[in-house]
This record gives sequence, C-alpha cells and structure tokens, in this order.
Amino acid sequence: MSEEGVIVFRMSTLEQITGAIERLDLKEQFKLLQELPRHLRISADDIAWSRLAEPSFEFWDNPDDAIYDQL
Repeated sequence: MSEEGVIVFRMSTLEQITGAIERLDLKEQFKLLQELPRHLRISADDIAWSRLAEPSFEFWDNPDDAIYDQL
C-alpha cells in the first residue's frame, strides 16, 4: 500500500487475475460480477446510488457526442 492508501498491484498479479476471470464460464463470471463489490469493499449504498444516477447520463449517448466515447 502506498502512502495515500492506494493499493498498487504488480502487473503480473493483475494479468493473472484477468486471465483467471477470462477462463471462467459465463455462469461463473456472472456470479463473480454479483460478488465483486463485496470483495472490493464497495457498499450496497454506493452501488445503489451509481445505478440510480446512470439514467442521468443517457442524454450524452448520441451520435454528436460519440467522439468522446473513446476518451
């Protein structure tokens, strides 16, 4: 852990995790997706607030702003 409390992963560790996720079948990936917030210590309230906020950004989903989708 760094001084600011940010966890720094070695690239090989992140690559190993990514590889393991990619090898899961679809059912296992879905289960992981449901459990991941708990493992990352993301509260249910934070998840609920982010889901509640998502529709607020739909107006940016248009062809005129598509150029910014790659940023």
